[in-house]
Amino acid sequence: MSSELFLHHYDASPFSQKAIKMLAIKGVRWNSVIHPMIAPKPELTALTGGYRGTPVLQIGADIYVDSQRIVEELERRLPTPTLYPGGRGAAHMMCEFGDAYFRAGLDIAIKEFSAAWDPAFYADRDKVFPDIDFSSAGARFSDACARLRSAARFIDLQLSDGRAFLFGDAPGLADIQCYVVNWFTRAGFPFVEKLLSDFSALAPWEQRMAALGEGDRCEVDASMAHEVARSSASATCSEVDLDDPLGLNPGDNVLVMPLTSSRGEAQGELVRLAADEVAIRPQAALIDHVVVHYPRLGYFVGRAKTN
Repeated sequence: MSSELFLHHYDASPFSQKAIKMLAIKGVRWNSVIHPMIAPKPELTALTGGYRGTPVLQIGADIYVDSQRIVEELERRLPTPTLYPGGRGAAHMMCEFGDAYFRAGLDIAIKEFSAAWDPAFYADRDKVFPDIDFSSAGARFSDACARLRSAARFIDLQLSDGRAFLFGDAPGLADIQCYVVNWFTRAGFPFVEKLLSDFSALAPWEQRMAALGEGDRCEVDASMAHEVARSSASATCSEVDLDDPLGLNPGDNVLVMPLTSSRGEAQGELVRLAADEVAIRPQAALIDHVVVHYPRLGYFVGRAKTN
């Protein structure tokens, strides 16, 4: 079984940048597998069985979807330095705040850039975020700027006592969730500098986050990741919480898909179900015997319909 880390991603994605910063904090060697920004992504769905979002972390034949699940697995396998310097629960609760902060930045990006987007890219992003009306982004622009500024104020307040990072002297998941929004909005929109100019603690904190770098990164082809998956065995044991409200059993045919975005769904045999994750052996994966792990929060899990 391979213990190599393969991150399937593309660099321009704020979501992928979250995983990259996690790997940087852990200080580990990792393999970068670049995928297209838009669907189709056949080399990715060959592993996931249908999910096409990034980032996706691969360790042998185990595939971890979403930064919320990736951080849990990295922490389990590589406990030091921790990604939870302020506590695991508090860090994950910050994910909801980070998502709201990101949505403000996304509204700004849609308004500023979407008119110049390639039609295929526009159609893809419009599909990925079905709850956002791209055509009315201009009308929401002032509100989006206000939301971005209001959220940034809370980050500045947390840092205002002179601490280096949100939960003290060490960076972690909470910092990552917030930093990626500043990373892409400052780089893309000069007016954001003025929006955030009252918050003196932000820029030094961003510089400290940027200085973490990317860890020990090595570029590889998807074919190498696929070969590792083929030659490995999943380390996941079958384990289903029979008290879970869904009432599912090991081996049930289930459907898993994101709740608030359209990044593809997967159907397969239930391997693990707990309060923090669902893992399936997807039917449509082209790489046999892989097990795909999703977080519970933010994802629908249910029995798959049979024909």
